[in-house]
Amino acid sequence: MKSKIKVIEKYFTKSEIDALGRLIVDIKKSWPKAKFKLFGSKLRGAADEESDLDILILLPCEVTEKIRQRIIHKVFDINLTFETNISSLIMAEKEWGSATFSLLPIHECIEKEGVSL
Repeated sequence: MKSKIKVIEKYFTKSEIDALGRLIVDIKKSWPKAKFKLFGSKLRGAADEESDLDILILLPCEVTEKIRQRIIHKVFDINLTFETNISSLIMAEKEWGSATFSLLPIHECIEKEGVSL
């Protein structure tokens, strides 16, 4: 866990770290078994000023449009509050682990380079 924290502190601003913390706490209130994985250019240290902060949110239930919109609105509010640019990929954990999704390049990238929180 210590190495994960060092990576996050190295590439993310304090505001981004605080925003992620708020997002995780808020989502875990509704879905205590939710899982989170950071990925993308910011995590690799290859970001520019236009890069967003990518996070995979895995829920232990089916992700309905209502649930997806609820989380998207939460991310939007957090981005406004913390002046961040978090971009979320919201999936059901079961769907993410399915054969269909495991073949996608984004799946391989996140599984290989992503950092679980």
